[in-house]
Amino acid sequence: MPRTRSLAWAQLKIGVVALVALTLAIVMIFLVSGEGGMFWQQYHLKTIFDTIPGLKEGAPVRVAGVEVGSVSALSFVGDRVEVTMELGEEHQSRITNRSTAALGSVSLLGEAAVDITPSSEGTPIPDWGYVPTGRSVGSIARLATQATRRLEEA
Repeated sequence: MPRTRSLAWAQLKIGVVALVALTLAIVMIFLVSGEGGMFWQQYHLKTIFDTIPGLKEGAPVRVAGVEVGSVSALSFVGDRVEVTMELGEEHQSRITNRSTAALGSVSLLGEAAVDITPSSEGTPIPDWGYVPTGRSVGSIARLATQATRRLEEA
């Protein structure tokens, strides 16, 4: 009987050590990946666009050209699209009510990103708050459409 009890204690110790090792591995993966830390260190923002050509979940969010987060969700609000973003909470002071969000591009292939202009003036936008939408930068597809339309008119 004592042999069975010691075997159960040994199995319990191995299970606890394995659980601690797994937890440490998960924490290290989050820290090394550079995804803005753990979920409690995330800052969520929203913005609303009329159209979002090429924008997908996981697309980068940039503040002053520096990648600080990613798009976490896209949903319809009437005829417009609401974009939810996750950023590191250390960037909250750079995004105020005077900042604007616009669609930018990552590459010439049409991959989109959300570009936020930083502003030290104004009040910081709270977690789950809305960033005002600014004028988006023109894309190559829009330029090609306009050129085709003008050529057809001529």
